[in-house]
Amino acid sequence: MPRKPYASGGRSSGGRSGGQQNRGGRPQTGNRRFQRQQPKGVIYKASANAKVVTTPESGIDLGHYLADNLPGKWSVRAVRRLLGQGAVTVNGQLETFGSRRLKKGEIVDFSLPSTDDQQIDRFEPKRLLFDDLGVVAYDKPAGLAVTPTDAGKMWHLQKLLGDAIGNVHPVHRIDADTSGIVLFARSKLLAEEMTAWFRDHKVKKTYQAIVRGYPKESGERRTYLVVKDAQPGFEKWGTGRGQDAREALTKWAMMERLGAYGTLVEVEPATGRHHQIRIHFSEMGHALYGDRVYGDRRDPVLCKRHMLHASKVRIPRPSGGKPIAIRSKLPRDMEELAEELKKLRE
Repeated sequence: MPRKPYASGGRSSGGRSGGQQNRGGRPQTGNRRFQRQQPKGVIYKASANAKVVTTPESGIDLGHYLADNLPGKWSVRAVRRLLGQGAVTVNGQLETFGSRRLKKGEIVDFSLPSTDDQQIDRFEPKRLLFDDLGVVAYDKPAGLAVTPTDAGKMWHLQKLLGDAIGNVHPVHRIDADTSGIVLFARSKLLAEEMTAWFRDHKVKKTYQAIVRGYPKESGERRTYLVVKDAQPGFEKWGTGRGQDAREALTKWAMMERLGAYGTLVEVEPATGRHHQIRIHFSEMGHALYGDRVYGDRRDPVLCKRHMLHASKVRIPRPSGGKPIAIRSKLPRDMEELAEELKKLRE
């Protein structure tokens, strides 16, 4: 009996490159012919999970292929969620649509959620970085929205903190997939004051990012950003001109070269424009690893989110005196990516 088509909101085209197959249906990851099938300047390293589509499997949609090949039992909803998390590639290119039809020889690779991924809806006391003078700072894990308006999820950081430590008021936001420091205020009055700090550029924010290739050791990029694409719940920005163009200035310094295909950089957004760090590095040819909006979806190593972390923030002290400095260490997924990239060779 033929399979029922996998439900999806659309489909995207995938690469045509195949791969050498050994017993067990897995690609020979050390085979140089397989590596050279990727675009110039990009090497794809298949994980231990990677599988090659066989002749009987040719024509099956990706959603059902994953349901058949993932360890354990997976429902259609769970597979769709895995695809949405950016955890699946076909021929080294990120694929998010379960309706994509597979061909013989194509290589399907996936990364399963870790225990940390499954616990983002829990308050963790160790992540409470600062709670004094009416100011609250929390080290947000990737995948957790800051407020209920940022994502249609049952949980968000404002609710987690409210349930654990009492009511708090957001004063700024970072993307759900960006990890790191998020600030809240204990009172509405202080929230208004802290929001004004951001507006008046009295807050100094520092991020760490893992980007493709080797940008200059230090520099800055100043452009004007405009909306390039707008859909319900989604906006894509880019450099452009127009009445609504907003100035964006991004400064960076190299922290460490990570093998042949990546760099860890420290970034200071002098302005707080939407996605400005991701946009500027993409436009310079050094997109953030894991960036599904501004990248090319062909990262050498599979990443389930864009590799951006809010690592430091310095704010005025509400009572006056020395500014408050708060730090957050690099999260584990970024540390693991850095180590993986160091192992790659041209």
